[in-house]
Amino acid sequence: MDYEKNQKYFKPISYGGQIALIIIGALLLLGLMSTNFLLAFLFGGGMLALGIFLIVLKKKNIVTDRQYDEQVGSMLKDMQGRALNKLGIDEDEVKEIAPISFDGYVYKGADYAKKGEDGLYRTNKYESVILFFSEHEVHCYTYNFTTTQKKQTESTDVYFYKDIVSVSTASETVEVLGFKIDYEYFKLTTAGGTALSVSLRDVDNAQRSINAMRALLKTKKQG
Repeated sequence: MDYEKNQKYFKPISYGGQIALIIIGALLLLGLMSTNFLLAFLFGGGMLALGIFLIVLKKKNIVTDRQYDEQVGSMLKDMQGRALNKLGIDEDEVKEIAPISFDGYVYKGADYAKKGEDGLYRTNKYESVILFFSEHEVHCYTYNFTTTQKKQTESTDVYFYKDIVSVSTASETVEVLGFKIDYEYFKLTTAGGTALSVSLRDVDNAQRSINAMRALLKTKKQG
């Protein structure tokens, strides 16, 4: 994870100084061209060229949405193996249905936020949840990390099927650093209230996973 590079993703790019150089250079070039071609070329042309060069250099250092997403993806490798190890369970113990994962950017409490060229909002905080299904319970592993500094947390939970009231999606609008962001999130509710929620990057895929969970819960509760 390149934390410095990720910070650049959120910082706005300003070309004010470079544009000023180009304008001054152009004015000098035009003003001196008729009187002293050499001075016009050295000063006016030099400032003009420097301004253009600095703009090109800045553009090369821009971090794109795709590059930022790749940085996030690098932190999500081998999630299943990491989760099983943290939970202390074996794959053979959790075969009721295939493991299900939900993940997305964390908006509340984010230090940075940006609307990408694709219209999606990204922040410097991310959360990933993976659920495993054994005979009597759901094992949950949660991984949170920050993209702009070295900060990661892990947690585990176990939910008994009989205690789970519902699994669903919900939507919310939050204001983050001046942005009004609409997002959807997965919610697992137990008899004691909402036990788990995580924002969703891929809502369609999440809905298919939720349908599989609902079918399993129905079977377990009927049994």
